[in-house]
Amino acid sequence: MKLVLIATDSKTLLDKKIASIMKESTNKIIYSFPENTLVDILEEASYVSFFQEEKFLIVKNADFFGKEKLSEKDTNLLMEYFEHPYPYTTLIFTTYESVDHRKNITKKLEEKGEFYLLQAPKNYELFQEIKKEMSHYKIDDREVRYIIDACLGNYDMIEKEKEKLKLIYQSNDTIKKEELKQIIVPNANENQFKFVDAVIKKDAYQVFHLLEDFESLKTDPYQLMNLLAREYRLIYLFKILEKKNISSKEMAQSLKLQDWQLDKLRKESSFYHEDDLKDYLVSLSKIDSETKSGQKEKTIALINFLIQVLEYS
Repeated sequence: MKLVLIATDSKTLLDKKIASIMKESTNKIIYSFPENTLVDILEEASYVSFFQEEKFLIVKNADFFGKEKLSEKDTNLLMEYFEHPYPYTTLIFTTYESVDHRKNITKKLEEKGEFYLLQAPKNYELFQEIKKEMSHYKIDDREVRYIIDACLGNYDMIEKEKEKLKLIYQSNDTIKKEELKQIIVPNANENQFKFVDAVIKKDAYQVFHLLEDFESLKTDPYQLMNLLAREYRLIYLFKILEKKNISSKEMAQSLKLQDWQLDKLRKESSFYHEDDLKDYLVSLSKIDSETKSGQKEKTIALINFLIQVLEYS
């Protein structure tokens, strides 16, 4: 196995896979594309060692197996190398992007080497996985759920926190939520964006679950209302531009957004009618005025707004 392509959404899984491929070897060289050109990478891969020692050349950001394009020259260089890989080099390409299996370079690598798609567990599978991995502790479901929520359901973040717990707890120790709150502090900023996503998707359970965390963390409701207003405004503007048949590129420039953010808006816009979005923006503006003038308490005003949005879900 001299040619390997690993596509993943988890650095933890990626590192474990590379370690399993390398076994006991420590002869590892790391390159990153496009900082290192394909000419540099393939020259290093083809470098003749005097001792003919096996080496592992890892190429990060190999997104050209997906949506990124290569020049014809670079494509030909890759295809030629794939036909005749250097026998003492294991060339490992890694990407966090989706792989396009229709591309010739992808087909050729899969023919001559190995392709691995490593996806971190999510949702219920993630819960079951973490619960199983922590079965050597005395830990209830609610504590496992706290760890997952505090880490935003991110497998890599959870793995880092588990390493921290290993230094504190021994096997069969009881782990309580009150202790976990001192060890694993939720990422408030990330949770705020998670909250906005939940409101947009009208996921009432997640919205009020996060709202409880915000209350314990003393999060200012103004921050949440401002984030919601910003998201509704962007969705509304997207719908207006879409109606005018504005291209995606022009939309991204006009709204000052990246492609992935525009894709996210496109999905979110399907949940709403323009009139609803205008109503929400008017309501948030009115709440801002009333709370700042002391007519309404801001937490209650936010909850009332959320009920207004979620009751139609």
